[in-house]
Amino acid sequence: MSQTCSTLLITNAGSSREDDEIHQAIERLQQAGPVDVVRPENAAALPEAIRQRGDQYDRIVLSGGDGTINLALDALVEVDRPVGILPMGTANDLARSLDIPPKMERAVDIILAGHLRRIDVGCANGESFINAIGIGMGPEMTREMDAESKSQLGVLAYLKGIVQVLQHRHFFHARIESEEHSREGEYMQITIANGIHYGGGMTIAKDAELDDGRLDVLLVPKQSRLSLLRHAHRFRTGITHAADTVTHWRCRNIRIETDTTMEVTADGEFLTETPVECRIFPSCLSIYAPH
Repeated sequence: MSQTCSTLLITNAGSSREDDEIHQAIERLQQAGPVDVVRPENAAALPEAIRQRGDQYDRIVLSGGDGTINLALDALVEVDRPVGILPMGTANDLARSLDIPPKMERAVDIILAGHLRRIDVGCANGESFINAIGIGMGPEMTREMDAESKSQLGVLAYLKGIVQVLQHRHFFHARIESEEHSREGEYMQITIANGIHYGGGMTIAKDAELDDGRLDVLLVPKQSRLSLLRHAHRFRTGITHAADTVTHWRCRNIRIETDTTMEVTADGEFLTETPVECRIFPSCLSIYAPH
């Protein structure tokens, strides 16, 4: 880049390999300007670090996964600085949605190239999310996957979680209302997505966008485990048209009520509970991404 650009790099790297990669990223970023590194003592300290120091820099670079980004999301929107992503999480669904490669060197190349995309942010009961929220199998899967299994198995931990959840038959009754659609029935999973990918590489819809000003709604009605497994490719590919095993539409606002209070997760973290009201906030965040 021709002009100097100061960077606040926030990382929770812990292993020697991660520290080596972060050191290399710092050296590359320093070619464009000064770099200050912050290592929050714990996850709760991350947003405050951004609020206290973020507006003193030209950009903020986050090293971590989707959980790290969601935790920092409100602070990033408030500070309103361009955000770079160094994908070092388990799933890295946002990076995948933005075509940011997992290789550290190439992720830094994208930041240094300087191309920015303005993307939307979702909100559920006043809590921000970047990729998707889930009710049903998603929270159950989150309970099945602990930090150790994520560390040891990586993305395969999500597959293990799905298999474990499918050993039980959990259905729930829900009423869903958006500006143009309404549904009521028995469901296994409800996903409301802002992004394209979620849950370790699943695709909400093959034509989903992060900057279209709409949420993607995916309903999985009550069905047999065999039916769910037979059509599992739909969740990986996002092919939802002409399907009686899933229902998909887009909206700007949606409300979901369940007969019993249910947990709502966002990108592997517990976010809120039902009833839940979601809306989309268009063009909230500037992210470095490929052309």
